[in-house]
Amino acid sequence: MPKKLTFTRRSEDEDIKAAGLFLDFDEMAKKGAMQADDSSIAKWYGIYKSRQPGNHMARIVIPGGVITSAQAKNIAGIAEKYGQGIVNVTTRQALQFHWLKVGNLADMLRELGEYGNSTKHGCGDVTRNVTACPLAETCAYRRLDARAAAVEMAEFLGMCRDLDDLPRKFKINFSGCGADCAQPHINCVGLSGVIHNGVPGYKVVIGGGMGWKPFVAESLFGFVPHNKVKQVCRAVAILFREHGDRFNRAKSRLKFVVHRKGIDFCRTEVISNLHTENVSSDDIIVEPVTDEGVPFSLRPLLDDSPQGTDGQHTVRVIVPKGELSFSTFYRMAELSERYANQRVYTSNRQNLQFQGVAPSDVKALESEIRALGYQTSGSFTLSDIVSCVGTTYCPKAVTQTRALFDIVQRVVGEPRYESIAQSGVINITGCPNSCSPYRIADIGFRGMRIREESGSVEGYEVLLGGSQTAFGQKLGEFKLSDCEEMLRLVLNAFVAVRISDEFLTDCVNRVGLGYFEKAVYGEI
Repeated sequence: MPKKLTFTRRSEDEDIKAAGLFLDFDEMAKKGAMQADDSSIAKWYGIYKSRQPGNHMARIVIPGGVITSAQAKNIAGIAEKYGQGIVNVTTRQALQFHWLKVGNLADMLRELGEYGNSTKHGCGDVTRNVTACPLAETCAYRRLDARAAAVEMAEFLGMCRDLDDLPRKFKINFSGCGADCAQPHINCVGLSGVIHNGVPGYKVVIGGGMGWKPFVAESLFGFVPHNKVKQVCRAVAILFREHGDRFNRAKSRLKFVVHRKGIDFCRTEVISNLHTENVSSDDIIVEPVTDEGVPFSLRPLLDDSPQGTDGQHTVRVIVPKGELSFSTFYRMAELSERYANQRVYTSNRQNLQFQGVAPSDVKALESEIRALGYQTSGSFTLSDIVSCVGTTYCPKAVTQTRALFDIVQRVVGEPRYESIAQSGVINITGCPNSCSPYRIADIGFRGMRIREESGSVEGYEVLLGGSQTAFGQKLGEFKLSDCEEMLRLVLNAFVAVRISDEFLTDCVNRVGLGYFEKAVYGEI
């Protein structure tokens, strides 16, 4: 009888995963090196190779962007001991160590675990750090507590062993209201708080993402009651597990499943997955619902020290380039114990913040922060620039994003632009992977190489007028040496035609990209 042959195309990464995901870091330390297959598996432990040979990065998962002051102190100590004294904050509210050596990885992981922290799910083809609105539990506009939901979701999906082998990473994001401050539309699953018929729940969108091929998430359900959100996200993960591309990793994200299969197919599969697990979908509504919550502003996070519904304040720390010394991070933990709620919070703009600050303590805390060399005002403004690490650490980056950061910071800080300081945000990424989501910023820079007669030079693709639901339009490609003047021309043009308190993105949509093209290329 002839053999029946079946062929399923799989990538090399899938074969490595199938062989097992166990690593013995103590044994690796004895050998003093990490083999090629070990590097692929190490992602499941939250560890990547760095640009510098022999060094590694570890990403600490921070569900909802909150850690205790004791955990923060421990992280600071580990950074001093193993990571050349540096702590980095990411755009997905995680923390990172760089400059890690193979011989120290096992001890680093153990010492993190002593205080309940982990790098598990920091990388790999799993549910990544579940993020939340920076104000979450105390925001005046919230429909429910997005941070608590994010923490619960991370714990729930983290325990689902059948979801440890997804086609690629799987990102979930919670916003407490329709202002969508947590950026749900660029995530695999985005949830925005709504109240329908007096019941709190979420609007659910799926299939968003950045990278070389960006997609805006599409509406899956208009309303999911809060008590079924975990099951719905699990059902979406199963959809992804079963239909994601396991051969071409460049097209293996959930966004390609939604694009390829269509949102109607995906919705049918998700409902089927719910029913398979004995979860009723009777109270899940497909169509958009009328939100009964209080009206929200367009950009609620602009307030420098917002007062929450608990009567306490949030005080922010603007962290340039998202990087702090271990001693500063330790001091932040101490300040949280003295003035706040013994917690340190991370935001999606690579900053830190304190919550539960009594009104009488706000000025004293801000003074302490400024004494450390950090600003407490200007978050979510032109000067609050988000930049990926670029070629400083990342092997995939092609530009020194931090050099451009310094240029941009200098320009937007000029007195002539004080009137538009709160009119937009600027994101800088060093490659198409968009770890800093440049497409949704008012001004977005994406690193590239620009050819010359002999070789190439560092440059950037520049987009204007981006948002979560309508990505920025391409202004042009500029050499690094031209970016400073180009930025001034854009801002000058904006100042000249701005109406009232208009945001830059709204201005681009109103007057058209052509106006800014003419300003930059000398036609105005």
